[in-house]
Amino acid sequence: MIEEKTLDRIEQTLEKLADIQIDLTKMLAVHEQRIQVSEKNVTSIESILERRREESDIKLKDVYDTMRSEDKNVIDEIHKLRDKATEEHQYLTIRIASLEKYIWMYIGAFTVITFVITHGDKIIRILK
Repeated sequence: MIEEKTLDRIEQTLEKLADIQIDLTKMLAVHEQRIQVSEKNVTSIESILERRREESDIKLKDVYDTMRSEDKNVIDEIHKLRDKATEEHQYLTIRIASLEKYIWMYIGAFTVITFVITHGDKIIRILK
């Protein structure tokens, strides 16, 4: 009888262990499936991140190229403006020099005329 009870208990224990094994197998299968899904998600996220990084690298390169191009355009415009300002400066310098020449000529003529008018009688006496 003791042996029978012991055998019954051993059988029940074995049945419970078998049930536990089945439950553990199911749990392991579920966890394995979750791990595989997670690995797929990680791989998918990594590929998306890599694509985004490549896209941002391309856009960043485009931005730098545009900036270099615009910098060159701005520098070219500055050089053009400087050249134009230099030309205008030279033109105005020549024009001012010409005006100064005429002003000094008028001042000289005015001085001679003033001298002749104020000392005209003396000059006429000397010339006679």
